Amino acid sequence: MGDDADGRDAADSDDDRDAAGDRADDGGAGVRSDGAGTEEVVAPDPDSDSDAESADDEAAVFAVPTETDSDRGTAWRRTLVRTGELTADVVDSLVSLHGSRGVRAVEAVSEGRVKRYRDFTVVVGYAEEYVVEDGGCTCKDSSYNLDPDEDDQRCWHVLAAAVAERIGEVDHHDMWYSDVREFI
Repeated sequence: MGDDADGRDAADSDDDRDAAGDRADDGGAGVRSDGAGTEEVVAPDPDSDSDAESADDEAAVFAVPTETDSDRGTAWRRTLVRTGELTADVVDSLVSLHGSRGVRAVEAVSEGRVKRYRDFTVVVGYAEEYVVEDGGCTCKDSSYNLDPDEDDQRCWHVLAAAVAERIGEVDHHDMWYSDVREFI
C-alpha cells in the first residue's frame, strides 16, 4: 500500500477507524490501537446484522467454530483466522490449553491428515478416520473422556480440523465421504 503525504501507511489512516479508534470491517470487528504501536483484535458486535451472516458463512466453511465460550480457545482460533499461519505463539497457546492433544493436532495438520469431503470434515487418526462436525468428533475420546459442554475439552481431531481449516491445510476431495467410507 502507498504512503500518505505525512508518511503513514494508507491502511493506518484515520478514515478507516471508527469512533472508538478501531480499524473497522464490515462485520463490526476491528483492530484497536493504543497509539503506542500495540494493537488488539476487537470482537465483532454481537448485535450487528452482518455478524449473523458472518456466522452462517463460517459454519459453511469451518467444521469447528471460531467463537467459543473459552476466551483462550477463541483467541488462538481468531489469531489463525487473522494470520492464516500456524505461528509459535499459537502452538504454545494450543499446547498450554490442550496438552498432548494440541501436540497431536499440530502433527496431524503438518502431516496433511485433515480432509474435507462434500459432506464432512474427516481427520485421519492412527487406527481410523474420524468425522468432525459442529465442533464435535466421532472418536471415543470425545464420547467417553471429554465434556462436550466445555470448550477447553476437545479431542485432537477437532483441534486439528480447527487449525487446518484456518490455515488452508485441508485436503479437499470433491466426493461424498459417505460413498468413500464404504471402501475403508
